[in-house]
Amino acid sequence: MPSTPDATIGTLPDPRLEERITPRPAAHGAAVQAVFNDAARDLPVYSAVHQLWYDVVGDRDQEPGVVLEVDHDDLPWLEAPTPDREWVVVLSSSRWKAGTGTGDDYSAYYKYDLTLRERDEDGDLYKTGKACSLRVVPQFSDLNYKDGNSLTLQYGEGTLVRCSTTWADTADEVEGRMLDVLERVLDVDRGRLLADRDVDSRRIAKAEAHHRFDIGWKRQVVETIDQTRELIAYGGMSEIEAHQLRQREGYLEALLDADRWHLLGFERTTYDIELKCYQAAGWADIPREDPAHHPKLEASFAGTNGDDALPHVDDWGEVMSVLRSIVSAHLDWSGVGRDELVADDYQPGPASPEYRYRHPAGRREQLRERFESVSTEIHREALKANTRAIYDILRVVATESGASYDTLEERTGLARSTIRYHVTRLVEVGVAEKVGNPVLVVFPSLAVLDEAEDILRTIYPDDQVDDMKERAEKRRERREERDDPSTVGDQEESDDQDDAGDGDRGRSEWAYFEDLSLEPHQLSTALEREYLDGDEVRVRTDRRTWVE
Repeated sequence: MPSTPDATIGTLPDPRLEERITPRPAAHGAAVQAVFNDAARDLPVYSAVHQLWYDVVGDRDQEPGVVLEVDHDDLPWLEAPTPDREWVVVLSSSRWKAGTGTGDDYSAYYKYDLTLRERDEDGDLYKTGKACSLRVVPQFSDLNYKDGNSLTLQYGEGTLVRCSTTWADTADEVEGRMLDVLERVLDVDRGRLLADRDVDSRRIAKAEAHHRFDIGWKRQVVETIDQTRELIAYGGMSEIEAHQLRQREGYLEALLDADRWHLLGFERTTYDIELKCYQAAGWADIPREDPAHHPKLEASFAGTNGDDALPHVDDWGEVMSVLRSIVSAHLDWSGVGRDELVADDYQPGPASPEYRYRHPAGRREQLRERFESVSTEIHREALKANTRAIYDILRVVATESGASYDTLEERTGLARSTIRYHVTRLVEVGVAEKVGNPVLVVFPSLAVLDEAEDILRTIYPDDQVDDMKERAEKRRERREERDDPSTVGDQEESDDQDDAGDGDRGRSEWAYFEDLSLEPHQLSTALEREYLDGDEVRVRTDRRTWVE
């Protein structure tokens, strides 16, 4: 999980809520699950599917096997198939996490998937935009994990069924599709299914809302997501994850997963919400006239924290309301209006019906508060006493719009261990981020990058490119004169002290591992997480040839 600024740095101004009317984001993927307490029946749902697999498939090498041909006229939610194809339900299996026995006598149970597909005359199967799949899982009291621990049955014995589908606006639609498939595949009475279904077990496992928008607005949308991440991290100790791919021309895509959206004025929730901007694979080769060329902005339910229960299906409307408001607000903040929306085969884009939502206003004030804080930190770091090392690192990152360790080492003349030390500190105070592999050091957003460039120009207005080159060369020369080129002092490496006039404050100190109050696993963790660099640990190799 990436480092985030400490919550004590500051707080955000309270947002103001305004009612807005805007195109309603479309519901996309959805999933609900339920437990059928049917263990006492002659043939529980799980056992019936298990038997069906043996009767129709019988061999995992033959998966998936077709278990039902579907007439779309029998199902109101199903459209006509592609010409020369038909709808079918296929069955496949995979090992599950629980079974019976322990050790060498352990035998895993299997989970089964009933999936809607199109089939052509040659028997080839095809995925389509209209998806529906049921996962069937056993819930029996004699099941346990391989280590012998018993399986917890939260909603009693029987069968757990999860239905995943697309383009369903309500939980009732999703549950209806689950029952439709079970009825037809197993030839079981719907009344029996409803009688066996545990009411409390009816839970939301997935929910999504999105708009597709013109590709010309992608950079603005992704920058808005990045700003939101910064605000959430700044305003509270948030469980937050972000994955971003940056290139010199800007962000290409972004994903933000957090649990503190209420800091920006959205409804407080007990679950995580993920916001992402994404495009179809190979979108660049797809003509601009094709909707698949254009990106989507999507908010989705991303699970609960710890042992918290999933939202009940009765809360579907509230969950979708929060997701839709997050999508609408971010498009508004990005300047994307109705005319910039793009229609496709499943949603009308600019012709989407209007809806009301509570729009968090005051974002400009929140961003100003956040960026003023970052600006203060950039000033403080760049003006560290007795050294221009951090200033030079920040300057390279600003000039290059992101720099690798190799680039920083070449341009500043600093040792790699020193660069890593300072970069880690800059990340901790929220001035910089490390993204990608190999690591690229960047400012947390394009706005901060612009701010940093202005700040660095004013701190040392007379500092020229040749001046930094000269400092870098002096640092390299000093390190070449030492026995150990990677020495690190108390807070700064000695070859950083070029402005203090005391460029050599002494040699590094080393100790035997057995003399340290450090456990082996702690050393391993420190190296893995870069608390220690590779050139800060020595291993004697002359006694143990296998070490080499």
